[in-house]
Amino acid sequence: MADGQHIQAASEEVDSIHFSFYSDDEIKRISIKKITKSERLDAKNLPVPGGLLDPAMGPINDIDICKSCGQHSVRCPGHFGHIELAKPLFNPLLFMSLKNLLHVTCFHCHKFRLNKEQVDRYVNELELLVKGDIVCAKNLEDSVEEAYLSKEDENMNKTTSGDNSSSVKDKKTWTSIQLKEVLSIFSKIMKKRQKKCAKCDMKSPTISSPIFGWLVKDTKASAVRTNAIADFKLKGDGDIHNSGETGVSGLEEESSSPGMVSKDSINEVRGLSDDTIKELVASSGKKHLLPTEVESILKDLWKNEARFCMLLCDFQKNMSSEPEKRRGYEMFFLSSLLVAPNRFRPSTSSSLGIMEHPQSVLLSKVQESNLALQHNNASSNHMDVLQRWMDLQRSVNVLYDSSKGLARSEKNAHGIRQLLEKKEGILRQKMMGKRVNYACRSVISPDPYLAVNEIGIPPVFATRLTYPEKVTPWNTKRLQEAIRNGADIHPGATHYRDNNSMYKLQAVPAKRRSIAKMLPASRGSICQPGRDPNCEFESKVVYRHLQDGDIVLVNRQPTLHKPSMMAHFVRVLPGEKTLRMHYANCSTYNADFDGDEMNVHVPQDEISRAEAMNIVDANKQYIGPRSGDAVRGLIQDHIVGAVLLTKPDTLLSREEYSQLVFGSCVPSSNCGSHHPAKVSAIEDYDTLELVHPAIWKPRPLWTGKQVITTILNHLTKGCPPFTVEQKGKIPKEYLKEDPSAQKEKEDPSARKEAHSAKKGKREDPSAQKEKDSSVNKEKQEKIQKQKQKDRSELVLYIHNNELIKGIIDKAQFGKYGIVHTVHELYGAYTAGILLSTFSRLFTLFLQLHGFTCGVDDLLLLPEKDKLRSKILSGSEVRSNEVHWKFTGADEDHKGDLVKLHMEVEKAVRSNGESDTATLDNDMKNALNGITTDVNKILFPDGLQKPFPGNCLSLMTTTGAKGGPVNMNQISSLLGQQELEGKRVPRMVSGKTLPCFPPWDISSRAGGFISDRFLTGLRPQEYYFHCMAGREGLVDTAVKTSRSGYLQRCLIKCLESLKVSYDHTVRDADGSIVQFCYGEDGVDVLKTSFLNEFKELADNRKAVLAKLGGCSKDPTLSKCNGYITELPPKLIDKAEEFLKHSKECCRYNIEAKELKELLKVKFLSSLVDPGEAVGVVAAQSIGEPSTQMTLNTFHLAGRGDMNVTLGIPRLKEILMTASDNIRTPVMKCPLLEHISEDDAKMVVAKLRRVRVADVVEKIEVCTVPFYNSNGRVSTLYKLQMKLYPQDQLESGLTIDECQATLRTVFVEAMEHAIEKHLDLLYKINEIRAVKIEDTEGSLLNGDEESQSRHADGGDTGTSDDDDQNDNDVDLGTDAEKMKRQEKDEMEYDDDTETEEGMGSESEESDEDPAESGDDSQEADKEHTISKSETTSVDDLPYSVKKGKKSKDDRGTAKLEEKNQNEGRLDDQKQGQIKKRRKKLKHTIHVESSDLDFEIHYAFHDEPHILLAQIAKKIARTILVKACNNIDHCKIVKPMHNHTRLETAGVNFEVVWNLSEYISVNDITSNDIHAMLKTYGVEAARGTIIKEVSGVFEPYGINVDMRHLSLIADFMTLDGGYRPMNRLGIGQFSTSPFGKMTFETATKFIVDAATHGEADFLECPSASVCLGKPPKVGTGIFGLLQNLELEQPKNI
Repeated sequence: MADGQHIQAASEEVDSIHFSFYSDDEIKRISIKKITKSERLDAKNLPVPGGLLDPAMGPINDIDICKSCGQHSVRCPGHFGHIELAKPLFNPLLFMSLKNLLHVTCFHCHKFRLNKEQVDRYVNELELLVKGDIVCAKNLEDSVEEAYLSKEDENMNKTTSGDNSSSVKDKKTWTSIQLKEVLSIFSKIMKKRQKKCAKCDMKSPTISSPIFGWLVKDTKASAVRTNAIADFKLKGDGDIHNSGETGVSGLEEESSSPGMVSKDSINEVRGLSDDTIKELVASSGKKHLLPTEVESILKDLWKNEARFCMLLCDFQKNMSSEPEKRRGYEMFFLSSLLVAPNRFRPSTSSSLGIMEHPQSVLLSKVQESNLALQHNNASSNHMDVLQRWMDLQRSVNVLYDSSKGLARSEKNAHGIRQLLEKKEGILRQKMMGKRVNYACRSVISPDPYLAVNEIGIPPVFATRLTYPEKVTPWNTKRLQEAIRNGADIHPGATHYRDNNSMYKLQAVPAKRRSIAKMLPASRGSICQPGRDPNCEFESKVVYRHLQDGDIVLVNRQPTLHKPSMMAHFVRVLPGEKTLRMHYANCSTYNADFDGDEMNVHVPQDEISRAEAMNIVDANKQYIGPRSGDAVRGLIQDHIVGAVLLTKPDTLLSREEYSQLVFGSCVPSSNCGSHHPAKVSAIEDYDTLELVHPAIWKPRPLWTGKQVITTILNHLTKGCPPFTVEQKGKIPKEYLKEDPSAQKEKEDPSARKEAHSAKKGKREDPSAQKEKDSSVNKEKQEKIQKQKQKDRSELVLYIHNNELIKGIIDKAQFGKYGIVHTVHELYGAYTAGILLSTFSRLFTLFLQLHGFTCGVDDLLLLPEKDKLRSKILSGSEVRSNEVHWKFTGADEDHKGDLVKLHMEVEKAVRSNGESDTATLDNDMKNALNGITTDVNKILFPDGLQKPFPGNCLSLMTTTGAKGGPVNMNQISSLLGQQELEGKRVPRMVSGKTLPCFPPWDISSRAGGFISDRFLTGLRPQEYYFHCMAGREGLVDTAVKTSRSGYLQRCLIKCLESLKVSYDHTVRDADGSIVQFCYGEDGVDVLKTSFLNEFKELADNRKAVLAKLGGCSKDPTLSKCNGYITELPPKLIDKAEEFLKHSKECCRYNIEAKELKELLKVKFLSSLVDPGEAVGVVAAQSIGEPSTQMTLNTFHLAGRGDMNVTLGIPRLKEILMTASDNIRTPVMKCPLLEHISEDDAKMVVAKLRRVRVADVVEKIEVCTVPFYNSNGRVSTLYKLQMKLYPQDQLESGLTIDECQATLRTVFVEAMEHAIEKHLDLLYKINEIRAVKIEDTEGSLLNGDEESQSRHADGGDTGTSDDDDQNDNDVDLGTDAEKMKRQEKDEMEYDDDTETEEGMGSESEESDEDPAESGDDSQEADKEHTISKSETTSVDDLPYSVKKGKKSKDDRGTAKLEEKNQNEGRLDDQKQGQIKKRRKKLKHTIHVESSDLDFEIHYAFHDEPHILLAQIAKKIARTILVKACNNIDHCKIVKPMHNHTRLETAGVNFEVVWNLSEYISVNDITSNDIHAMLKTYGVEAARGTIIKEVSGVFEPYGINVDMRHLSLIADFMTLDGGYRPMNRLGIGQFSTSPFGKMTFETATKFIVDAATHGEADFLECPSASVCLGKPPKVGTGIFGLLQNLELEQPKNI
């Protein structure tokens, strides 16, 4: 038992946490023992004094006593030790930040290499940001900054002389925008890596790291010469040695490497002495940069750049002392290591011996290396000392992060970083989530006799789960009995506590009885009459068993949304072994009873129980937070029972009627009533009022509807009755009208006559005819339709609690059904009672009635079955027609199937996936029509047993179980099987299965199954059906982890958003995300009936009875002072409703009355302050994402573009906020007067034309023996024929096509042939002999080959360096995008690339060895990502400059070249001529009119498939293109105007077509493009539209309030920020919030580096510290007035 349960108050609590690194002095003050030995245990397995398990640091087992504090192991907190290092080391956690800092530091003047004005400007911006003046910091200019700062704060520029933290002392939290701007400035400075210092004009050496944690400087000869000249001019010969780089010892001389500068080069600087020349010679070359030297450099840097450096290590001004800030550089180095106490490094014993803790093993290795360095430090062998020094650094690196080790054993160790990070780390497993007591877990079983908010607990759990109940005068007898029963008899108790002592109840009954007798002697509560309020606080507590009526929290994992954890009341069920639960909870928990397990948690204090009862009760979770729809209701058998009970022909005798009503066990429930003791019992004073029978003679009979009426009357006793009208789920085809109604429908005059006779007002026929002639025909028809509707059972209608007509099916337990209406009008508790009542009622009725499905429910009528076979036999004919149309064959050949097979094969093999997709969609549309025709004739009229006698049809149509698809597959056919939205794919041989002929065009071979389960499937159909089923299983398994990671990213980023008392939504830093939640302030859970004016008007009395009217007295009014008026949209809808209220409302309502009613409803629907709307919004996106598929579909049936759907699209929008999405689309509505021809002309302008689009035929001729320059060669003739001019795109000429072929196509072919030959050489293991170009030098050739290797082709331009630099940048970004796309839980958090101080890309161009991998990744990503312009980008002349999109890089350069070929300058023309000389295989190019021919000569090369290469290149080379637009289509939606859709986004091009396109209505799915072009509000709207568009195809509804909150959060700072670890690192001001997400070490180091503080405003931070999060009921505190009133003198 936990001893802390009885603690009532805390004397102190954690308010904030400040992060920093321990200094050497602090480590020694904390430590109580210096570790001097590397041994841990001696030969007797006892701790070695001075070792890593020294007893002074705490006991190592449960028996020993601590030698430092004298406590046992349970009480001893543990004591630290420390290891003093022989030499200073680099801090491995800050090594990359240190390296970045050295890259911008001058090694001569020990200042930043930037000029003083730049540094001062950055410092001034930082100081303004620290003050919170973000606008002035952004607009700061060099000319006015000093004047501005002097006006703002006279002491701003005097930070070096005093502590200026007082200006921000009162400011506790930072905003996310402040943090982002500060980190941005740090990043800017770290990226400005200029080689020459702007202050002293010296060049610093190049810094590199051969291994992690060790630095090497490389001083070039040119740099030494330049520095010597500059220093000589400034200071003269005498002082030159004082300005050089800082030396440390003779270690540098020994560790220098070859490559030093020679004396001759130094002698060029005349006037230098010999000693100076020797010193300069020694300073050149590669040398080790030791920690002592770096420390001296940083020490001077902190003095020279004090203002910036102090802000760097403490920009939040959390450090209290000025000396602490001045020693901020010390955090980059280690002089001592803190050793954790023994209790945190426990050893484990086994049969093999004692296993040491991994941390102890790593610390032992550190100490061994440290002792070795101490031993060698006294020797004169400097190289040995240096090697030992490096070994010590490597040991410390492995201790901090084992991934930095070189050996495999080191990488498999568990360093400090490995203990912190990932799911198994301390933060996520021990602090964010903990193992708990007072919980149980077991398999769940159904129990329809429980209340819907009850949970059945087996006795094995009830006797072990306890609740600490305090002893009071009112529960003494009950607790006495519990103590006497003990732990084994229920209800009993397990423990008893008096004062601070805990006692376990003994098994001896006599001892338990003695304790029970002592219980009444308790002083009881301090509120006992006659007690002094100053008496001792009573502390007797009995830990009693779980009993009926206790409240528990029930949870099923995964917890995807709020109703996944609800509070249930306990019902202990003797004799049971599993948890028992009602069916109504299945949908909220997403549970079934096939072995699912659930968790139960018992709250341990009264506050938790109160919140569970009033907030988390299962009855209060009827409405789902995602869309405001009902998520709880009866299912399966209960639906069947409801339909059978309420169908029109159900009649009950008195005994049956009474049994059903009584068996329902309805307790009295008024509006707002409290929970009864037991749901299943009827109180003595409670009576059931029965209704009169519907039929009196020959014997009284009641209808099933009257049972419902009786229950509703009893349930709402004492409250106004309600009225509801809701359409049922049963289709009208299944509900036939009765004969009398049909007769009246056919003879309207007889119906009118009968109606008049019934009222006793029979009129004269002639007068009646005159009256009928005066009535409008349309009005008569409308009246007839309304009367027909009133008589139909399709719509359920309850009037004043009386069920008039309709059938209760699945729809009545959904949105706006009976239960939903009761929940709205009478409260959640009454709705829960109604569900429990209906559950018992329908169960009892099914026991009386019975329900069984049989084979006869599946059989069809013989004539319908024959008609089915006849229709299906036409599927093959329809398939042939589709294939003939697809191939475009002539009428004369339509009977030749062999010819058809050949044509299909030719089309599919030549055009590939595009033609296959078109054929698949045509076939699916044709066959789906056949399937629809078959099902239409069979259901419902084709079944032998009609509805409702057909039990299977009854289940599928009422929503009890299954659907029409199941009925169709059993009795009709299975239909077309699809894999990833396509038909069954063909193999290379053209077969879909080996049993089918190649290129079989039959519908059966394509996956169309005409068989059914009733008569069985053939093996081929069975195999196809298994393929489709397997796809669903794989898809479900894959998307679970992906959607889970997506939801975790959203929750971690949005968890701090909550509603404040002013109805604004704020983040943890106080930033306002929304001025009014969801733009109207309404809670999603309360929106259901807000727009349902008809229901509100019909039930106005019940609404006002529950909510009450608005009091005119402002003191008594419940309305708040922030939102007092109705939203304009709601008022407009109400006015529109009033216009038609007389037609649709049964009770007229005035405008004033409706407005007052809406105001009461609206103000009661406002969101509660403290609501964690961020988490709810994240869950509302993540929970339905598991229902979506993962693939990109081509919706060819609608003519739309390729679009990314499902989870990949959600990740693009929300997680990565990608600026280069996979399928960018732009929608451009056409003006209304634009004709179809004009639209086609616009499409032709925008469409991208490739060489393949203009070439009609390609042929290759081979001449095997050809004399080429005296050598026998093989000649390949590539002959191409273009389409005639009239068949080309409008605006395209033959000359343009020929020009492209002569230039770009020829060079692309040459390059493709070379790559193909290289591939053949690798395959055949043949080394090609490369002949160097005589015109190029060796250096140029090397550069050329390197360029070709990096870029995929010869560039031959002067921009090679820029090109390579851009490739490196591209590789870094591409690698990050790849990592973001891999959403596995085991994320890659490489600290080398992320831990830099404000720098995302840590490696510079000065370290080519370290950036080589990035360059290769850049080439790989650059090749893979471009779908259609891969080879184009690899061509010569495609110079990549700037950071453009991938398509833009290829197409823009190509288009520019194509358009400007005739206008190139002389230099460019010369480059082209030189390039053409390097065409190795092309010997002849000829073009004339429509013909184009190229000759290629090959000597010793292997045979190639030139036609295939030419076809591939022709599909990539562009003849004409609009920048960044691939292709364009005309789309004609059913309800909207015709529009153009482009694959690719280019707003500027479309704006120029304003005479055809409505430019004000252009939209795009590229959010970054919308942000840059139209602004942040357009980007926000696009986010909402795109996220809702992802869910729309799947029929998933997410409330707009959630989407608007997410969009506002992502665009809060005016940009578009992602919700991943890179994004949270920029905008989250809570270090704990970032650490508990991912890369914990990185965020801890960043927080300690900058001296950040966490004020526990973030929920994750509060949970880590064991405090209630500041959301919900934790947003406020309760204060007690401690002042006692003085007694009045009488």
